[in-house]
Amino acid sequence: MTQEIINKLTNTLQKNFHFQAFRPGQLDALIALMIHGRLLCIQPTGHGKSLLYQLPAVLLNGVTIVISPLLALVRDQIMQLKNRFGMAAVGINTDQSDEENFLAKQAIQRGQARILFISPEQLDNLERFNFLLTLPVQLLVVDEAHCISTWGHDFRPSYRQIIQLVRALVGKDKTVKLLALTATANIKTEMDIKEQLTINQQDMIVHRESMDRANIQLVVVPTSGIAVKLATLMHLLSTFAGTGLVYCATRENTELVAEYLSGQGVKATAYHAGFDAQQKCSIQNDFLEDQYKVIAATNALGMGIDKANLRFIIHFDFPGSITAYYQEVGRCGRDGLPAQGILFYDPVDSKIQQHFIDSAQPSSEDFQMVIDTIVRAPASLNLSALKRLTGLHPTRLNVVIAELMEQDFLKKINRHGVQVYQALKTNGIPDLCRYETQLKVRNAELVAMQYYAEQTRQCLMKILRQALGDEQADDCGRCSICNHTPCLPIESKELLITIASWLDRRCIPLMLAKKIKNILPGLAVLDGKLRSRDFVHFMRGRSTVVSQQGMTDNLMKLIKRCLSDLTEYRKLGCIVAIPSRTWVARNIIIELLANYLRLPVFLDLLYWHEQPEARQGELLNNDQRQHNVANHMRAKEDQFTPRGAILLIDDYIGSGSTLNEAARALRDQPGLTNEIIPFTIAAVKWRLGKKGVI
Repeated sequence: MTQEIINKLTNTLQKNFHFQAFRPGQLDALIALMIHGRLLCIQPTGHGKSLLYQLPAVLLNGVTIVISPLLALVRDQIMQLKNRFGMAAVGINTDQSDEENFLAKQAIQRGQARILFISPEQLDNLERFNFLLTLPVQLLVVDEAHCISTWGHDFRPSYRQIIQLVRALVGKDKTVKLLALTATANIKTEMDIKEQLTINQQDMIVHRESMDRANIQLVVVPTSGIAVKLATLMHLLSTFAGTGLVYCATRENTELVAEYLSGQGVKATAYHAGFDAQQKCSIQNDFLEDQYKVIAATNALGMGIDKANLRFIIHFDFPGSITAYYQEVGRCGRDGLPAQGILFYDPVDSKIQQHFIDSAQPSSEDFQMVIDTIVRAPASLNLSALKRLTGLHPTRLNVVIAELMEQDFLKKINRHGVQVYQALKTNGIPDLCRYETQLKVRNAELVAMQYYAEQTRQCLMKILRQALGDEQADDCGRCSICNHTPCLPIESKELLITIASWLDRRCIPLMLAKKIKNILPGLAVLDGKLRSRDFVHFMRGRSTVVSQQGMTDNLMKLIKRCLSDLTEYRKLGCIVAIPSRTWVARNIIIELLANYLRLPVFLDLLYWHEQPEARQGELLNNDQRQHNVANHMRAKEDQFTPRGAILLIDDYIGSGSTLNEAARALRDQPGLTNEIIPFTIAAVKWRLGKKGVI
């Protein structure tokens, strides 16, 4: 029996995948899966875990479902399966249109594809969940399986639905095989995954490999501030051959890094979840073909890119988990050739990660608020309405809803094509033990990451391996600690002054809602997170200074420079001002800009026909901010036929809701099809779940 399976596996490997032999550990894992039917495989990044479901998908008669949060990796996998191995696979996810998702469903139903990739968030959709139950599933794969564990570093509420899907599929057909894959599970996480995925008393076999990545050299660089980071990054890239990723914690930093590198002659671009699917696909394909040396990315790309010859991974910002760092840095050197994983460490950066942890952590009051909101509502509420009515941070609200559903306080139903929530019980208190545990885990992971970055005596790879439960870890002999070769930051005073000047002059890209036609990217002059003197002076004076004296000479120079950048590529036809309740020098300043550009200006074309109930900064999340201004603004029915693009000006942008509402009001004008370009003096970032600016 075993030899017969080995022969089938080997023949399929050679015939369908054109490999002559398995990598270490692959054959043992495949045998365990095919015979036992339940396997948790813990292997290092770059070890070829995807073959563990691609090959069985050929041998099994039915459908293989792969649940994966890594949309970029899914695109890679689908393309490579088709181009390299002639295998048809499809995906269902939020990056695709409704039509693309429909065609994917159709292909898997008709047997035109054997592998279906689906993101865990799709399991929250009742229609999608029920669709999966109609398929002849033979293998269910849980990729990034640590995400189902309270002990895992990346616990996600939507992964709870995976357990429900497993139970439903196994209840329907006991022969369904189950494969869980991860590179980042310590012993506690391993035990938790096993417990959750043990269905009908059929235990999971665990296959664990050494977590060593023998070709990666790890380095920590102490830094202080963005200017030092940019200087050090540019120096390193000038010495590195090949291509790589620069990880950033925020979308804004990906754009900042890419813009700086491009200005220094490096072929670089940004990538984050704010890009549409076509942009993401284009950037990804260009990168795979080495059109870029560097992509500055959030983990929207970085966790999912399958590019074997990445020579370096640089963390521009501090990661929040030591196990997440192992997975991210492990994207490089997957071809087995030497690669480098470099961490920039500024102690201030850990505050960002602490903010992420705190934002996701629910309290007992949050749970009660959601229950009370649903019970008191005159009609059933959807997720958007709950965000608006509770004001909770979106991540925290998703966590609360998932937990309340699992503990039978809520249920989700489909009403007229919309998913809404109903209360099942109002008595009792939800058990929050899971979240108390998760908070401890996340804080411990952050502390472990700080230790990795700050200590100067222990092998870096050994620290990572031990954090992942690799008890056989020895000193690697490669990292900067083992080799006694510290990498120091670039702190040339002249260079740092130049970079600081660039940061002060840099215009901030703005992008409004994609659903409004002919909205072009715009600019903001001042970056709120840098807290420059001009920013502080403007924000403090905008509501009190009635003349242009609220604008420094330097700020006027910066504004004119940004406007020159806009007019270099677009012909402007007029300026339209957004009505403001607090910018007292609005008319004077906008008329100054109109004179500078020699454009007609419409100060009162837009008006509030219904005043918003609150100021945007007083609200708690972007759903509240959007609702606060939605359909409240109108444009006067004057003859308004500009001959070029409309420059839409406001004092600052936060969520973008007011600018979007202004653009909608303009677009509702009959026959007005001109391009609209947003422009603001400042850009701020609102807190989510709390009032005010970050």
